[in-house]
Amino acid sequence: MNAISKKCPIKAIFFDLDHTLVDCESADLRTYEIISKIARSTVFDIHTPALIHDFRQLLGKAPFDPQDKIDVLEWRTDLWKKALAIQNIDHPNLPERLNQAFHDERLVFFLFTPDVHAMLKEMLRSYTGIIITNGDPVIQRPKLAACKAEELFASRIIVGGEEQYEKPHLSIFHKACEMAKCAPSEAIMVGDRLKTDILGGINAGLGATVWVNPKNEPVNDHDPKPDFQIVSMIELPSIMKHLNNMI
Repeated sequence: MNAISKKCPIKAIFFDLDHTLVDCESADLRTYEIISKIARSTVFDIHTPALIHDFRQLLGKAPFDPQDKIDVLEWRTDLWKKALAIQNIDHPNLPERLNQAFHDERLVFFLFTPDVHAMLKEMLRSYTGIIITNGDPVIQRPKLAACKAEELFASRIIVGGEEQYEKPHLSIFHKACEMAKCAPSEAIMVGDRLKTDILGGINAGLGATVWVNPKNEPVNDHDPKPDFQIVSMIELPSIMKHLNNMI
């Protein structure tokens, strides 16, 4: 039972980071353009579209060492090495250079857009905002610094890789509730992933869940069902207005 039926006042909003507050796809595409130039300047006959495709496939399958034995930067360097190997390229320094560029250059583009920043600044006057992001702190903390998240959220940021469990585990949502000094029914979760953000919010008993779904993808029968869907973060104020009208 959620805010739609219980009509509880909402005091806090929990936000995912990647693909929710920040448009990672645009940041990635601009970064891959830089990476392609580096690759072509080193190996003249390399097929950079295939290289980027292969790396993205490998990254999507295993962005971190599943056994947690290899440092994340070393792991991703090896992914570049594997992507190059598909084209029979064995260069001694190129994987390291590509990986360094992937992480350093991407931070330049990892920003809150002006409209999202303005929306957050206004929303956080009325609600306690908390970022809950999964991932290794080696990756996530520089992203948070790049988008200057602390200017808006102060210390109200939870990185899953620094906790015992990540989303969708109940504990991380309950920690956010303690941080916001609210009951679960007085908070909502906003995120782009059904199986972490939305499922976690539902299982934690949050007041409502909001799925950021820019491609208008369908919700399959076996997927967790969000209470609301938005295409863009700037639609969130209208969701909050709707919830407030139900109290």
